[in-house]
Amino acid sequence: MNVLLFVLASVVYQDTIPFKPSEEFEIKLDFKFKDRPRADPNKVELDQSRKEFERSHSSGGQLPYLYLDFRVLKQQPREVRLRVLQNNNKVVHNKKVDINQVVKLELGFTDDIKDHVGPYEYVILLVDDDKNPISKVVIYFKTDGTYLVNGQMRGKI
Repeated sequence: MNVLLFVLASVVYQDTIPFKPSEEFEIKLDFKFKDRPRADPNKVELDQSRKEFERSHSSGGQLPYLYLDFRVLKQQPREVRLRVLQNNNKVVHNKKVDINQVVKLELGFTDDIKDHVGPYEYVILLVDDDKNPISKVVIYFKTDGTYLVNGQMRGKI
């Protein structure tokens, strides 16, 4: 229940939370190649789009798969925990801030990210002891493959 309240509150107040300065964190993209698992041919997903259906029933061999490594380089005094939200609604990480530790996020197949079939936006909130957001890092992937960190273009996948 507390997590749900936190997520709702963070979505409402996210516009007022300042961005963490880019010199205080590090982001590295890590590409690997993976086989896309084939879907069960006897199962029908009614909420699947046509693109998702074709993707899940095709055998594309090895496809690029993206991981993201995030590390805090400089921790502010009140930043004690970090929470990672996927597409502003699902908490995927909730850890204490440690400048010696890398948080590894599994983002998924690059085609799914570009097509916005899977998660395409990640918000990393740095919060205090009372779970109040102190700063944030927003990672957003556009449909052309361009990715932005805190609104600034960083490259293409």
